[in-house]
Amino acid sequence: MSIGIGDNLTQSFEFAKEKLGGNIGTWLILSILNIVPIVNWIVYGAYVKVLRGGDPDLDNMGKSFVDGLLALIIGFIYMIIPIILIVFVSVGMFTISSVTTVTPMSSMSPVVPVVTTGAGFALMFGLIILCIIVAFFFALFAKPAVVNFARNGFSAAFRLGEIFGMISKAGWLKYIVSLILFWLIFGAIILLCLMIPIVGWILLIFIIPFLYCWGSKYLANLFE
Repeated sequence: MSIGIGDNLTQSFEFAKEKLGGNIGTWLILSILNIVPIVNWIVYGAYVKVLRGGDPDLDNMGKSFVDGLLALIIGFIYMIIPIILIVFVSVGMFTISSVTTVTPMSSMSPVVPVVTTGAGFALMFGLIILCIIVAFFFALFAKPAVVNFARNGFSAAFRLGEIFGMISKAGWLKYIVSLILFWLIFGAIILLCLMIPIVGWILLIFIIPFLYCWGSKYLANLFE
Protein backbone atom coordinates (compact mmCIF):
# COMPACT_ATOMS: atom_id res chain seq x y z
CA MET A 1 0.00 0.00 0.00
CA SER A 2 1.18 3.53 -0.70
CA ILE A 3 1.46 6.19 1.99
CA GLY A 4 -1.55 7.98 3.48
CA ILE A 5 -3.14 10.91 1.69
CA GLY A 6 -2.10 13.47 4.31
CA ASP A 7 1.47 12.16 4.45
CA ASN A 8 1.62 12.15 0.67
CA LEU A 9 0.49 15.77 0.44
CA THR A 10 3.11 16.79 2.99
CA GLN A 11 5.98 14.71 1.63
CA SER A 12 5.37 15.69 -2.00
CA PHE A 13 5.10 19.36 -1.01
CA GLU A 14 8.40 19.14 0.87
CA PHE A 15 9.95 17.47 -2.17
CA ALA A 16 8.86 20.32 -4.45
CA LYS A 17 10.03 22.89 -1.91
CA GLU A 18 13.42 21.24 -1.65
CA LYS A 19 14.00 20.64 -5.36
CA LEU A 20 12.71 24.00 -6.63
CA GLY A 21 13.03 26.21 -3.57
CA GLY A 22 16.55 24.90 -3.12
CA ASN A 23 17.41 25.66 -6.75
CA ILE A 24 15.87 29.01 -7.63
CA GLY A 25 17.68 29.14 -10.98
CA THR A 26 16.00 25.94 -12.18
CA TRP A 27 12.64 27.15 -10.87
CA LEU A 28 12.94 30.44 -12.77
CA ILE A 29 13.97 28.73 -16.01
CA LEU A 30 11.11 26.22 -15.76
CA SER A 31 8.70 29.11 -15.13
CA ILE A 32 9.88 30.96 -18.21
CA LEU A 33 9.93 27.87 -20.44
CA ASN A 34 6.43 26.96 -19.29
CA ILE A 35 4.85 30.06 -20.84
CA VAL A 36 6.37 29.39 -24.28
CA PRO A 37 4.23 27.08 -26.45
CA ILE A 38 5.95 23.88 -27.63
CA VAL A 39 9.09 24.79 -25.66
CA ASN A 40 7.05 24.07 -22.53
CA TRP A 41 7.16 20.39 -23.43
CA ILE A 42 10.60 20.48 -21.81
CA VAL A 43 8.88 21.40 -18.55
CA TYR A 44 6.44 18.49 -18.85
CA GLY A 45 9.39 16.22 -19.54
CA ALA A 46 11.17 17.47 -16.44
CA TYR A 47 8.24 16.29 -14.37
CA VAL A 48 8.19 12.94 -16.13
CA LYS A 49 11.58 12.57 -14.45
CA VAL A 50 9.88 13.06 -11.09
CA LEU A 51 7.43 10.27 -11.93
CA ARG A 52 10.48 8.06 -12.54
CA GLY A 53 11.87 8.94 -9.14
CA GLY A 54 14.28 11.64 -10.31
CA ASP A 55 14.56 15.39 -9.89
CA PRO A 56 12.88 18.11 -12.03
CA ASP A 57 16.20 19.32 -13.40
CA LEU A 58 17.20 20.73 -16.77
CA ASP A 59 19.71 18.03 -17.67
CA ASN A 60 19.28 16.48 -21.14
CA MET A 61 16.56 18.90 -22.27
CA GLY A 62 16.27 17.10 -25.62
CA LYS A 63 15.03 13.96 -23.87
CA SER A 64 12.80 16.04 -21.61
CA PHE A 65 11.28 17.65 -24.72
CA VAL A 66 10.46 14.24 -26.23
CA ASP A 67 9.17 12.88 -22.91
CA GLY A 68 6.94 15.90 -22.50
CA LEU A 69 5.54 15.46 -26.01
CA LEU A 70 4.89 11.75 -25.42
CA ALA A 71 3.16 12.49 -22.11
CA LEU A 72 0.86 14.95 -23.90
CA ILE A 73 0.11 12.40 -26.64
CA ILE A 74 -0.79 9.79 -24.02
CA GLY A 75 -3.07 12.23 -22.24
CA PHE A 76 -4.71 13.21 -25.52
CA ILE A 77 -5.32 9.58 -26.55
CA TYR A 78 -6.95 8.79 -23.21
CA MET A 79 -9.11 11.89 -23.42
CA ILE A 80 -10.22 11.52 -27.06
CA ILE A 81 -13.66 10.18 -26.14
CA PRO A 82 -14.38 12.94 -23.57
CA ILE A 83 -13.17 15.55 -26.08
CA ILE A 84 -15.47 14.20 -28.80
CA LEU A 85 -18.36 14.07 -26.34
CA ILE A 86 -17.74 17.66 -25.24
CA VAL A 87 -17.73 18.82 -28.87
CA PHE A 88 -21.04 17.07 -29.59
CA VAL A 89 -22.56 18.34 -26.35
CA SER A 90 -21.42 21.89 -27.13
CA VAL A 91 -23.09 21.72 -30.54
CA GLY A 92 -26.19 20.23 -28.94
CA MET A 93 -26.31 22.93 -26.27
CA PHE A 94 -26.05 25.62 -28.94
CA THR A 95 -28.91 23.98 -30.85
CA ILE A 96 -31.04 23.66 -27.72
CA SER A 97 -30.32 27.26 -26.80
CA SER A 98 -31.38 28.40 -30.27
CA VAL A 99 -34.58 26.38 -30.12
CA THR A 100 -35.56 27.61 -26.66
CA THR A 101 -34.92 31.16 -27.79
CA VAL A 102 -36.98 30.87 -30.95
CA THR A 103 -39.85 28.79 -29.57
CA PRO A 104 -41.41 31.49 -27.35
CA MET A 105 -41.59 33.83 -30.32
CA SER A 106 -43.10 31.29 -32.68
CA SER A 107 -45.48 29.52 -30.31
CA MET A 108 -49.05 30.68 -29.84
CA SER A 109 -49.35 28.95 -26.46
CA PRO A 110 -48.04 30.67 -23.33
CA VAL A 111 -47.43 27.28 -21.68
CA VAL A 112 -45.34 25.56 -24.35
CA PRO A 113 -42.43 28.03 -24.27
CA VAL A 114 -41.99 27.57 -20.52
CA VAL A 115 -42.03 23.78 -20.75
CA THR A 116 -39.73 23.75 -23.77
CA THR A 117 -37.28 26.17 -22.20
CA GLY A 118 -37.29 24.31 -18.88
CA ALA A 119 -36.76 20.96 -20.56
CA GLY A 120 -34.02 22.43 -22.73
CA PHE A 121 -32.06 23.80 -19.79
CA ALA A 122 -32.57 20.55 -17.86
CA LEU A 123 -31.18 18.63 -20.81
CA MET A 124 -28.19 20.98 -21.09
CA PHE A 125 -27.46 20.56 -17.38
CA GLY A 126 -27.68 16.79 -17.71
CA LEU A 127 -25.28 16.81 -20.66
CA ILE A 128 -22.78 18.95 -18.75
CA ILE A 129 -22.87 16.51 -15.82
CA LEU A 130 -22.41 13.62 -18.26
CA CYS A 131 -19.32 15.31 -19.76
CA ILE A 132 -17.83 15.84 -16.29
CA ILE A 133 -18.41 12.20 -15.30
CA VAL A 134 -16.96 10.80 -18.54
CA ALA A 135 -13.93 13.12 -18.43
CA PHE A 136 -13.27 12.19 -14.80
CA PHE A 137 -13.57 8.47 -15.60
CA PHE A 138 -10.97 8.63 -18.37
CA ALA A 139 -8.72 10.93 -16.33
CA LEU A 140 -8.60 8.21 -13.66
CA PHE A 141 -6.75 5.99 -16.13
CA ALA A 142 -4.74 8.70 -17.87
CA LYS A 143 -2.79 9.56 -14.68
CA PRO A 144 -1.38 6.09 -13.94
CA ALA A 145 -0.89 5.59 -17.68
CA VAL A 146 1.57 8.50 -17.76
CA VAL A 147 3.27 7.17 -14.62
CA ASN A 148 3.64 3.76 -16.25
CA PHE A 149 5.03 5.40 -19.38
CA ALA A 150 7.59 7.31 -17.30
CA ARG A 151 8.82 4.13 -15.66
CA ASN A 152 8.41 1.49 -18.35
CA GLY A 153 8.26 3.15 -21.77
CA PHE A 154 5.62 4.50 -24.14
CA SER A 155 3.79 1.22 -24.77
CA ALA A 156 3.36 0.71 -21.02
CA ALA A 157 0.88 3.60 -21.02
CA PHE A 158 -1.61 1.38 -22.85
CA ARG A 159 -1.17 -1.83 -20.86
CA LEU A 160 -4.59 -1.63 -19.28
CA GLY A 161 -4.01 -4.66 -17.07
CA GLU A 162 -1.02 -2.93 -15.48
CA ILE A 163 -2.97 0.32 -15.17
CA PHE A 164 -5.80 -1.43 -13.32
CA GLY A 165 -3.22 -3.20 -11.17
CA MET A 166 -1.57 0.09 -10.21
CA ILE A 167 -4.88 1.61 -9.15
CA SER A 168 -5.93 -1.53 -7.28
CA LYS A 169 -2.64 -1.59 -5.41
CA ALA A 170 -3.06 2.04 -4.37
CA GLY A 171 -6.73 1.40 -3.50
CA TRP A 172 -9.55 2.67 -5.72
CA LEU A 173 -11.27 4.79 -3.08
CA LYS A 174 -8.00 6.21 -1.80
CA TYR A 175 -6.87 6.98 -5.34
CA ILE A 176 -10.10 8.76 -6.28
CA VAL A 177 -10.15 10.77 -3.05
CA SER A 178 -6.47 11.65 -3.53
CA LEU A 179 -7.09 12.94 -7.05
CA ILE A 180 -10.17 14.98 -6.12
CA LEU A 181 -8.42 16.48 -3.09
CA PHE A 182 -5.37 17.53 -5.07
CA TRP A 183 -7.47 18.94 -7.92
CA LEU A 184 -9.40 21.02 -5.36
CA ILE A 185 -6.18 22.33 -3.82
CA PHE A 186 -4.65 22.94 -7.26
CA GLY A 187 -7.78 24.73 -8.47
CA ALA A 188 -8.15 26.84 -5.32
CA ILE A 189 -4.56 28.10 -5.58
CA ILE A 190 -4.94 28.98 -9.26
CA LEU A 191 -8.32 30.67 -8.68
CA LEU A 192 -6.89 32.72 -5.82
CA CYS A 193 -4.05 33.95 -8.04
CA LEU A 194 -6.43 34.77 -10.89
CA MET A 195 -8.56 36.84 -8.53
CA ILE A 196 -5.60 39.13 -7.78
CA PRO A 197 -5.07 41.38 -10.84
CA ILE A 198 -1.56 41.63 -12.28
CA VAL A 199 0.35 40.57 -9.13
CA GLY A 200 -1.56 37.30 -8.84
CA TRP A 201 -1.21 36.63 -12.57
CA ILE A 202 2.54 37.15 -12.41
CA LEU A 203 2.82 34.95 -9.31
CA LEU A 204 0.91 32.22 -11.13
CA ILE A 205 3.69 31.98 -13.72
CA PHE A 206 6.05 30.87 -10.96
CA ILE A 207 3.52 28.89 -8.93
CA ILE A 208 2.45 26.60 -11.79
CA PRO A 209 5.85 24.83 -12.09
CA PHE A 210 5.81 24.28 -8.32
CA LEU A 211 2.33 22.76 -8.57
CA TYR A 212 3.52 20.52 -11.42
CA CYS A 213 6.40 19.28 -9.31
CA TRP A 214 4.22 18.81 -6.24
CA GLY A 215 1.57 16.96 -8.26
CA SER A 216 4.09 14.74 -10.05
CA LYS A 217 5.66 13.60 -6.79
CA TYR A 218 2.18 13.17 -5.31
CA LEU A 219 1.26 10.82 -8.18
CA ALA A 220 4.59 9.02 -8.01
CA ASN A 221 4.06 8.33 -4.31
CA LEU A 222 0.54 7.04 -4.94
CA PHE A 223 1.87 4.34 -7.25
CA GLU A 224 5.01 3.29 -5.39
